[in-house]
Amino acid sequence: MARTLRVTLNGTGFAANYTAACYGLIPHKNGVAIELAGVTSGRLERAEAFARTWGITRAYATHAEMVAAIHPDIDNVCCANHAHGPYIREAAQADVKVIVLEKPPIIWPGFAEGRVATPTVRTRETMAAFAAVLDTVRQGNSKLLYAEDFVYFDGVKGFTELLAEALKQGKGKILLQRGVCAHQGSHALAYDTPAQSGGGALFNKACHPLGPCLYLKQAEGLLRDGRPIRPLRVSALALQVLKHQPPATGEHFRVMQNVDDFGRITVVFDDLSVAEVIGHDLSISGIRNELSVIADFGQYDLRVNPNNEHELFLPDGRAAGNLLFREKLPTAQGTSFPRPNQFHAHGYVNEMHDAVECVLEPDRAPQSGPLLAWDTLAVLMASYESSAAGGGFVDLQPYVAARQFLPHELPDPRRFGSVFQRRS
Repeated sequence: MARTLRVTLNGTGFAANYTAACYGLIPHKNGVAIELAGVTSGRLERAEAFARTWGITRAYATHAEMVAAIHPDIDNVCCANHAHGPYIREAAQADVKVIVLEKPPIIWPGFAEGRVATPTVRTRETMAAFAAVLDTVRQGNSKLLYAEDFVYFDGVKGFTELLAEALKQGKGKILLQRGVCAHQGSHALAYDTPAQSGGGALFNKACHPLGPCLYLKQAEGLLRDGRPIRPLRVSALALQVLKHQPPATGEHFRVMQNVDDFGRITVVFDDLSVAEVIGHDLSISGIRNELSVIADFGQYDLRVNPNNEHELFLPDGRAAGNLLFREKLPTAQGTSFPRPNQFHAHGYVNEMHDAVECVLEPDRAPQSGPLLAWDTLAVLMASYESSAAGGGFVDLQPYVAARQFLPHELPDPRRFGSVFQRRS
């Protein structure tokens, strides 16, 4: 008899759409079926429409009602950022086995209270709030998968594989990482509202390449010494560029009025290696997802989107109908570099596969788990501190040392899976 895993979704926007799609794309497992059992949204009619589109068993008025009724194996928190914390708690209290949390983890709780505070106070209060959320997850014996899709790129899996081999040869030290995530501005209404999004390009785009940079240093330390390498200090800038330009400048972009459209983060790790990531809303040619890793044994450049594996020329873009060749590509006309199977290329399918594996294997922890969520949030919040102070370094040790992660909460890079063939 096939085992059925019940999956629920909280949200009906972009993230919920690709999440629903990806559960139908994960690698087949004999004897396992996946039921999209429930969906909820801020408005029940939206949830009902989403359920009809994706063949979901039932729509619910609230998240609490849904998880209490279904007792899902996997609950996907893919709603607006401001609602993440409460829904994680509800899922953990309902004994959900795996909670998939979209990024960034939570936002400053003072937004909901209408308060004003210094960036330093915001960091301290945000980390305290997230600690309470993670305590609830731990008490409920749930697993938290922090849904940073960049961690689940095939190239990051491949580099983790390569890293394990290099360590056998006395190498395996990652020295410098650089990454970019950019497009011409999110169309989500919540994005330009700090009380809903938590921030702009630094918080919501630079977080993406930051994730694999933090993960790969964790993997390096765990593989070599049995303990993760953690971030030590951070320097950053968050700027509003388009808002201060002439109106004609913004023709091809969404001009943010309330949040930053450019963010740069430099992280120094406790082994004094470095990562630098950029997130911005100034890419006129569609999405850009890139990561470069320089180690003592080689350099790996991940040109995820765009890359020149495929090249297309259309003298008239109308020939493509409504086909989207790259995420956020504004026009199909002219020369473009299509990205087939974007959900695979962007790591979403691998991400959902990890969630399923974590249900089926009780001793398995997510590769992108609570440690990565914690360090990511600490870096992002401290980055706004740094920017407000002119870009100087902010010490992360008070936050890194504030929470201990249990062995069963840490990833095992050896179980990430393989993407490379082996010579016979």
